[in-house]
Order: sequence, then structure tokens, then C-alpha cells
Amino acid sequence: MPQPITKIVPDPQIFLTNNALADNPDLAILITQIFATWARIEQELNFLLVRVLGADAAPAIAMFQTLTAQHLQLGALDAAAKAALSPEDFQIFAAAVSTAESAQTPRNHLAHWAWGKCRQRPDLLVLANPQMLRERDFRVAKAIASKADLGEVVQMNLFDPSGALAYSKSDLERALRDLEESYYAVNSLSLYLNPDQLIGMGILPPDTDIQKIRAELLQELNGNRLFREALARIRGDQQSTRQADPGSPRPTPGGREP
Repeated sequence: MPQPITKIVPDPQIFLTNNALADNPDLAILITQIFATWARIEQELNFLLVRVLGADAAPAIAMFQTLTAQHLQLGALDAAAKAALSPEDFQIFAAAVSTAESAQTPRNHLAHWAWGKCRQRPDLLVLANPQMLRERDFRVAKAIASKADLGEVVQMNLFDPSGALAYSKSDLERALRDLEESYYAVNSLSLYLNPDQLIGMGILPPDTDIQKIRAELLQELNGNRLFREALARIRGDQQSTRQADPGSPRPTPGGREP
């Protein structure tokens, strides 16, 4: 996991630059793979609405496309899945989608934080929190407006290095691995929810036992580390909720609430 640069270098000399990876092609390749994998995950998440609602999805998709913020899209997708799926299938849905939410943080840092380098550790990519930079810029602008001493303004222009993260090659490799696992989980979820598509694409013969295919897909999903951990967490949370509220209905063997 990335660490604050101050935990790696005691007194880091950091400078922001758009050319932070000009002399580090290994990191550059990993980052392009991270962005490309996240784009595929987003594509799968967008298509999940069709998988959840089926042929009646057109009006919902039209409304879904008006939501530009990702958290709003995920909220709408979650609500649609909760209404359309059995409780058991919704657990599987929620676990698979949550892998994307848990794996996207490094990608978000790379996409939205300012890039830089550390003079003592040129092998690291340093990312500065934009909120910290905005606060610094506000202080500098205020000092200039009040005609503060030039030395004071220069000092203010130095940002707090504790607000910067350091990504090593191994951090980026781990981030890419998590995103690839998430893509596999979301893609497998799409097939699990609608295995008929495998028949429609000619991958499976028309007389295929759909329930058997669903069971095999679920078994494959359970082999995915991120999915398995997410599903265990969701079921544990629900179990804790039931224990805290003894009057809540218990699920039937088939997974649906009585």
C-alpha cells in the first residue's frame, strides 16, 4: 500500500512535475495498465443495469445516463439490483460490485492528485492531495492580497509533505492486480446474472443446463480473493444485524425473506 512520503523519507524534498515518469518507464507502463483496466471495469458496471433489468432496462438506462457522478450511478445500480434480484443473488451482486469500489482508490489518486517526485527517492511517484494544495493556494493568495512579506509568501508556497503519498513499483503492481481481480469479478457477475448470453453468443449449446452454469460461475467467483472477502464481510454484517434485531425475519433456505 502507498505510504505518506514522510514515513519513507524523514525530510523529503518534493517537487511537482508533469514529467514525473519521464525517466521511469516501468511505472508509466503500470499506470497505463491501471487506467485501461479501470475503463473496462466501468464498462462492465454500466452494462450491469441491462443484466439486472433485462429487456425492460431501456427507461432505467436513460435515467442512469443522466447521472454523471459515479457514486450516484452505483447507488442507482444498487437500488435496481435490490429490487430485481433475490436476496441471495443481491449479496453476490453487492460483493462483486464492492470489489470495484475497494480497488479503485489508487486509480483515483493517479487520476486526480498532482504528480511529483522526491529528490531523495527518484524511484517513487509522489502524489499530492489536491485538497491540501487548494488550502495552500488559498493561504498564499490571501497573504499576497494583504501584502505580506515576500519571504513569508515563499514559505507558505511550500506544501506540507505529510499530505503527499509515495507509490512504489510494488504498490502499483498490487493496485493493478486488485483491479484485474475486480474486473474478473464484475465480468463473472454479468455472466452469473444472465448466463443465457453464453448460449446467445454460441459459446454454449442451446440445451445447456443454465442452473449448472450459474453454480459453476459462482464457484469461480468464490475463487476470486476480493469477491470472497467482500461476500464474507457482507454476510457477516447481515448476521450481526439479525443478532442485534432478533425480531427481523430470517431467510428461507432458498435465500428469500419469508
